[in-house]
Amino acid sequence: MKTISSAKKMKSIIKITLILAVIALVSCSEEKSRDFFAKGGITIGAPAALGSGSYKIPIEFETEIVHSGQWIDAVDADVSGVDILLTASFTSSNGKSGYPGYIEVHGVSPGTYTIKYRDPDGTIHPLGSAILP
Repeated sequence: MKTISSAKKMKSIIKITLILAVIALVSCSEEKSRDFFAKGGITIGAPAALGSGSYKIPIEFETEIVHSGQWIDAVDADVSGVDILLTASFTSSNGKSGYPGYIEVHGVSPGTYTIKYRDPDGTIHPLGSAILP
């Protein structure tokens, strides 16, 4: 019976640990700041009612630099008064976007809302407005 030396065991453990660390880092979503996107690169489409107090708002994102290894993973949308605050997260893990191309807001009244991008550090950038029918 062969015995593996302690040095070989340690090398194997280190290799496995590094591989797992790389996999974990690659699969993480990362929130991006407004300057990650092109000037005018966040486009708001026409909102549609989904039901009482619920709306779908199409939003497209174009990055400042083409990132062939990153895909939009999700867009968080929070309503605060008449503001709809967005933050987009990107990933490099799956090779395709998990974002359906729109956000949904619920429990809101019809009216005019200001769409703003919220950086991970809390900085707010006005994008435009949307009229919820």
